[in-house]
Amino acid sequence: MTKLQRFKTILGALLMLACCAVLIIRSDLGFNLVAVIVAASMIVKGVGSLSYYGMMARHMVGGKMLLYKGIIMMDIGLFFLTLDDIPRIYLVLYLMIGSLIAGVIDVMRALEARRMESGAWTLSMAVGAINILSAAACVLCINRSDVLVYIYAGGLFYTACLRIASAIRRSAIIY
Repeated sequence: MTKLQRFKTILGALLMLACCAVLIIRSDLGFNLVAVIVAASMIVKGVGSLSYYGMMARHMVGGKMLLYKGIIMMDIGLFFLTLDDIPRIYLVLYLMIGSLIAGVIDVMRALEARRMESGAWTLSMAVGAINILSAAACVLCINRSDVLVYIYAGGLFYTACLRIASAIRRSAIIY
């Protein structure tokens, strides 16, 4: 990871920590803030994917997947911006299903790394287990909006801490 990438990662993590603090302080506006945060992050990822496609990926094998990913991410982000009068259960279901899928993928990746006798499977297993547990907590507290906002803020805090740790960790250089 270059110094610029480390700086961007730490800056993004600090932004996530600021969003987490705002969610905890203003939990009465929680669902609207969560919807805006999710929509903005998806739009930014979509624009980033589209710009990467325009600059480099169109010349790569499998580059069209980045084009499709960028279009879908932007579309979902713009869709979330329009969820003002639609019931909040859709946002909760999206976050819950996304967390569950990410957790299952992380656990499967960790089990595969363990079979291959790789040393880095424990962190992936822990991240997957936490994602699955947060999805289960969302199912248990689906009617309490304040608890769901705190669960999302906790996940945001956890992700920001992991990003800061990955930015600080020294990366191996392979020659």
